[in-house]
Amino acid sequence: MDPETAFAGEELFAHARPWDVVYDALWVSHSEFWLVAGNGPGADVVTAIPEGDSVKGNGEAIGIATLGSAGRIAVALSVWEASAPDGQGTLLGTSRIMVPDRELAVVNVEGREPGPVLVVLDEGEHEVKVWRLAPGSADDPERYDVRVWLCPARG
Repeated sequence: MDPETAFAGEELFAHARPWDVVYDALWVSHSEFWLVAGNGPGADVVTAIPEGDSVKGNGEAIGIATLGSAGRIAVALSVWEASAPDGQGTLLGTSRIMVPDRELAVVNVEGREPGPVLVVLDEGEHEVKVWRLAPGSADDPERYDVRVWLCPARG
């Protein structure tokens, strides 16, 4: 499945454009997947397992709950120069992640072969918001809109 095709006909960024966006598709087998710093391997996902229909972060990984216990999902992962506008669908939650090497990736419980990597504007702590979009049809994968931006400096 071409992950970008899963979002065809969906105007994800109607009122503003992200700095960059990557699309990913993967198989989930335990009702969750993770956004991790780096290209995937080595992140502590065990302490970032979401409870219910939500997200849960531990600083180096953010667990995102899926509706199905097993199946294909598609993810639009975008980085913004400032606070991202709200997405569509069901807001699953907000979390933060440290990005020391400017790279973010999506992984499943098996870890998976490296998929697309999103390069963010700067290293440091980033805010993340996640939405689940309604499927276009019964045959479509679950779809997720994950938006990332650098946390504002705190005084």
